[in-house]
Amino acid sequence: MKKRIYLPVILICLILGTGCKKYVDKGLPDQFDDNTFWRTEDNIRSYNWPFYENFTGYGNGNSFGDFYFSWFSDDQAPTGFAKFTQNVPASSSAWSFSDVRKANIMLERIDQVPISDEAKNHWKGIARFFRALVYFNRVKDYGDVPWLGRSMDISDQTYIYKPRDPRTVVMDSVLADLDFAAANIRVKDLDNTVNRNIALALKSRICLYEGTWRKYHTNPQLPGAAKFLLASKDASEKVMAGGAVLNADYTTTYNSLDLSGNKEVLLYKKYLPGYLTHSVIGYLTSSTPMGGPNKSAIDAFLCSDGLPIGLSPLYKGDDNLTNTRTNRDKRLLQSIDTVLCYNGNLVNGRSSSTGYRPAKFLQPAVANVLAPYNDTDAPIFWLAEVLLNYAEAAAELDNLGQYTFSQADLDKSINLLRVRAAIPALQYKGAQQVAVNGTPYTDPAKDATVPSLIWEVRRERRTELLFDGFRFQDLMRWAKGSYMNTSNKDIWRGAKVPDNGKVLRDAEGYITPYTVATAQRTFIDPKNYFQPIPSGQIALYPAGVLAQNPGW
Repeated sequence: MKKRIYLPVILICLILGTGCKKYVDKGLPDQFDDNTFWRTEDNIRSYNWPFYENFTGYGNGNSFGDFYFSWFSDDQAPTGFAKFTQNVPASSSAWSFSDVRKANIMLERIDQVPISDEAKNHWKGIARFFRALVYFNRVKDYGDVPWLGRSMDISDQTYIYKPRDPRTVVMDSVLADLDFAAANIRVKDLDNTVNRNIALALKSRICLYEGTWRKYHTNPQLPGAAKFLLASKDASEKVMAGGAVLNADYTTTYNSLDLSGNKEVLLYKKYLPGYLTHSVIGYLTSSTPMGGPNKSAIDAFLCSDGLPIGLSPLYKGDDNLTNTRTNRDKRLLQSIDTVLCYNGNLVNGRSSSTGYRPAKFLQPAVANVLAPYNDTDAPIFWLAEVLLNYAEAAAELDNLGQYTFSQADLDKSINLLRVRAAIPALQYKGAQQVAVNGTPYTDPAKDATVPSLIWEVRRERRTELLFDGFRFQDLMRWAKGSYMNTSNKDIWRGAKVPDNGKVLRDAEGYITPYTVATAQRTFIDPKNYFQPIPSGQIALYPAGVLAQNPGW
């Protein structure tokens, strides 16, 4: 943990309305005066704005965000082969608790502001919302972390250097923050700011992650999986009843210049030319080689009869792109381009590591705008994810014997997504078994450790959220890091193409982004489920106080 005190950026509202003499009397304008700042609700609102920087969206300028560029998973093949973290770094921006301290200061100052109890509880809920978000991100990376429930100054050495708290303590505290936020944040505040629905959406996301983590990670087996899954299901259901509706067009969520009127999107990151832009479209339209989706991801999409490719008579194979796209889930057709581009077969100078070009972020109106000047808005929370969270939480609870799953659970969640994707509804046959068009089936490619219902719910998540930044963390919470091993050959393969003397292919004719010698990766359990704590942080603590993660 960094040994420093956080100093907020000077706020313009501190100097508005003051005369020159009064301004001079107040001292230097870049000094934050904690004794005089906490006076109005507008001051609290100004203090809270930097928290929104935790939402990276499509990134800022040339920086990478959550979408597309989060290609370290079994879905995409980056242009350069990626390995699991190899060494303990001296430092890392991921090990940061500055926003935790900022939230704690906000919580401790709100009561001195002369505003209504309703307003105080709203802003306390906002502070706890962002504290929960920051801790969730720390726990995903590191597992056990110090829980800091109050602010501190430089003299509070014992608290500054407290050891890591158990994951159960931290995440139970996160759940308490989420419960408070969902109960006290306003139903509506300013447009495109955190409101009660957003708090519930975050609770849906975090509690699904933690509930499945506790279910599938058995060394050690943590208690409370059902508690978190129930919390996710309940929060999801409330969002689903909150007025959001799916867009008729799947890609509208991802390629809109303005998401302000989009009824599926609950919260979004606004981009404006000259103020804040990103690079996603510019990257996908430039001559820079792209990291494309792999064969494993493409094969996950169902055929238009609702059956997986291993069972459907409609599947035409993948000898060429036309066959690959024929009779398939509409989301596949909207997620990849209608042409292949690769070495020796460039299209307008473009190439993809797998031949498949990602397409769902493309916006014709900005087709010629180079990176980093793209200004399509990025979703942060949207209904489709919440529907997937609900279906998975309900299926997992049924598997645990804590809930009785039914067809109604499918019909109000993922079957709404399947209607938009132009594929038949998934049917539930009891005992975690599924059917389509009245015929029970089991996907031949199904993981043997997973029942059919959960497998199909996970498939829906994978295909609906392709390129959206969830897949790696999904594998982590399901304890499926092994999916990223060298032995999973389809994650190292792209489209099947003819030999042209320039593209690297395997013996069956599939593009291989890397040589066999290069593409060697083995997931180590439990080591690779967490990042190593930076050695520089451990060195700041008294000897033995800050323990390293297992295997590092």
